[in-house]
Amino acid sequence: MVSDGAVRWRVGISHSIVFVHRTMSEQHIEDVNNIPSEPAADATTPEVEQVSPAVVEESSPAIVEESSPTIVEEPSPAAEQPTAVDAAEPASESAVSEAAPALSEEEKAEQAAKREEERKRKEEERKRRDEAYAKLESINASQGSFDVVVLERVKGGLRGEFEGLRIFLPASHVGLRKNAPEDDLNELLGKTVTVKVHELQSDDTGYKSAVVTRRDILLDEYWGKLEVGAVHEGVVSSITAFGAFVNIGGIEGLVHVSRLSKSRIDNPASVVKKGDKIKVTIAEIDREKRKLALSHKEHEADPWVGVAEAFPTGKRVKGIVRRITDFGAYVQVAPKIEGLLRISELSWTRRVKHPSEVVSVGQELELEVLSTNTEKHQLSLGYKQTLENPWLTLTATLPVGSETAGVVQQSSTQGAVVRVNDTYDGFMPRSKMLNAGGGRGAKVQLNVGDTINCVVVDLNGENASLILAMKGDDGSIGGQQEENSGHREGSRERHDTRDSHRSHQQVPSDPGVTLGDLLKDAHKSMLQK
Repeated sequence: MVSDGAVRWRVGISHSIVFVHRTMSEQHIEDVNNIPSEPAADATTPEVEQVSPAVVEESSPAIVEESSPTIVEEPSPAAEQPTAVDAAEPASESAVSEAAPALSEEEKAEQAAKREEERKRKEEERKRRDEAYAKLESINASQGSFDVVVLERVKGGLRGEFEGLRIFLPASHVGLRKNAPEDDLNELLGKTVTVKVHELQSDDTGYKSAVVTRRDILLDEYWGKLEVGAVHEGVVSSITAFGAFVNIGGIEGLVHVSRLSKSRIDNPASVVKKGDKIKVTIAEIDREKRKLALSHKEHEADPWVGVAEAFPTGKRVKGIVRRITDFGAYVQVAPKIEGLLRISELSWTRRVKHPSEVVSVGQELELEVLSTNTEKHQLSLGYKQTLENPWLTLTATLPVGSETAGVVQQSSTQGAVVRVNDTYDGFMPRSKMLNAGGGRGAKVQLNVGDTINCVVVDLNGENASLILAMKGDDGSIGGQQEENSGHREGSRERHDTRDSHRSHQQVPSDPGVTLGDLLKDAHKSMLQK
């Protein structure tokens, strides 16, 4: 049987013979053209035209066909006188016959057997691939895993095999990290690894392959080992307005801005930057959603150490207002140290509704330290303490019993807040209001902005307390009507007529706020029943 190499050698010889044949024909034509003749005889003469077709015909694919494994036919004898071209034909055809001998029946049968064997082998491989592909479809449906032998390093990852089916493992799915280093990839060559199906690929031609992942399995194992309170070394991967993401062992967790530092911060970038290596503690784990909450402030030096000594009670300090809330303002007095300035410490005389009425963000203030708690990281500050207290001199300008005009600032069922002298806010209990005459217990309705006449019935400058009573146009004072009509029990019932008459002209002997002032009308009715 002739081997494939012999056949290729014979074909090469046949092409060489064709080349020689063409060269000899062209040389013959040139010799004919060089014979002296009339000027009209040139390359287009009939003699040349008669030779060219023979050359073209004899150098046509007929020679190539003779180089095939079939038997080469012997040329028939020439009927006419042979030319130079015809003389070269027997030698050329003889050489082709010797270069490509005919295949025997045994060799033909052996070649056919090999072709059949190759066809069966490919068919068997295709069948194995189809069976392996069907297995992977079943494994993928059940979210299962299987073993793969890593064969070689290829572009983008590793190539393996599963029961005859080609498997591709991308470098991004080799380990926990998205970009596995080259050493990790080379380390897996020749080893058996457990993987999961990531994607199955099949086209119309029947080609089948699979993309697998090892990272999902490693992630499941890693998440199973995580515990709340565990400390890890991590690298800051990105920073947002609400915190920083830190990569620990291939997975990312969020360090919220509130857990980034022991002190209040507005911008996480002021504490860490991308690429920083920091220690973090696992604060929360959500394995179902695969979310990880981390904390860094436990590993930060406590900035409150020594604050009590640096800011003793009564010390005057300067600070900048960083943020304002409904109950006060936070003022920074040192790096990472903020104190609370409560709304009640903003003014001596005014009842401030919102801190923004007095201070603004970015404003620098001089404050006084009221108290310090380093364990709770609390620093209490006061602003009004740096100002003169007008309440201490109010007893001289507005003594008890004096009359004044006031403007209603707030009104409620318990009473009204009235501002006098455009500075001091006093409280007028409901019991100190005039009767409206619309029924038992009915009082004059006061609205915000109303100007009324008042009488000072109690004053405590140290406690910044001012109690007022309403005075009518007829000179009557709120609260005295009930006393004179006998609604109150006690010693007032034993007063003689002279004392009772004098009480209309004097300040009530009980000017303070009573329990009844704090009760609503409905509650009072229930108590009377």
